[in-house]
Amino acid sequence: PNYSVRMSNLAAAVIKPQMKTLEDRIEKYNTRYAKLTAALDKRVGHLMSIPVNTPGVTTPVHDSLQFNLSHDITDEQVQAFLAECATHGLPVELFGHKSNARNFVNWGFAPADEPLPLTAKMLSRACDVRMPLMWDDKDFDDMADVLSECLLSVVEE
Repeated sequence: PNYSVRMSNLAAAVIKPQMKTLEDRIEKYNTRYAKLTAALDKRVGHLMSIPVNTPGVTTPVHDSLQFNLSHDITDEQVQAFLAECATHGLPVELFGHKSNARNFVNWGFAPADEPLPLTAKMLSRACDVRMPLMWDDKDFDDMADVLSECLLSVVEE
């Protein structure tokens, strides 16, 4: 359910000074995202795809990396990849996990007569990882290493 809540004076007072830094933050997020996605595409682009925004239609703020693992990767390998990333301190979420709010099976207000097999298949490989603004640029090089090495390790077993 979607709840509309009015902003309190306290929340507004905390947020207002941050508005001055918004453009700088957007630039920082998007620069890091471009570097991260280029590194991943070069190293494991054959095993994952990263959605591309339509130029001129949206103005993205890439505070997370969303990617789709190849359907050549088995369900067991997907789970092993998620576990391996977590072992290295990088939580990666699977959109299709039954506890994920993005999974349509959790949308009680939009029940489907059919189980939506194509949607379920897509969500079973769609992943998300946060890109914290407070990290250093070097941390995103490490993120690329963890994602790449974990993915390669599970598909090469």
